[in-house]
Amino acid sequence: MMTSWHERTIEQRNLLNPAFCAVVLWHIALGYRDEARSTQSGETGLPLDLSFVGASLVLRGRTRSQLPGTIRTSLIAWLQDHPLERSAIARGVGILRPYVREAIIFGVHHGALTTAGPSLAPMDSAKTKMTAYVKHSGPDVLDCARRGQFVGRWLQKNGTSATTLALLGLQP
Repeated sequence: MMTSWHERTIEQRNLLNPAFCAVVLWHIALGYRDEARSTQSGETGLPLDLSFVGASLVLRGRTRSQLPGTIRTSLIAWLQDHPLERSAIARGVGILRPYVREAIIFGVHHGALTTAGPSLAPMDSAKTKMTAYVKHSGPDVLDCARRGQFVGRWLQKNGTSATTLALLGLQP
């Protein structure tokens, strides 16, 4: 259950507001789609369950700073090198679940995201607004956008959502 807006802490209002989280999800979905198209894998939409994983990877600064530099690094290899991150990501998925849901609804309502069955896709019509927002924001927002796009590509490259969830000890 979501905490009402006026009862949220300043940190929750700033870091987990639906508009900012929708921007992060848009970049994750964009990266996922771009990687799927480049590999001609067929499915181009970000599976909804991976949107929660992606948000956990990007929104936690410590995790974001430890992400690999290339999508060629497999998730399993990265998790072996960063064993504490596995539980942090899993915890993040649970904690962020209501905020990600709220961001998806916000993003769809405002024309940034679209859902097609069990997947999320970025709306190309929102690209100008996303680019302008990120360009006029601080370095943390830029980092979240850049790493969000990377995470989307990385998640697509690392196999099915079921595999990713299993590696993180999560259930679909």
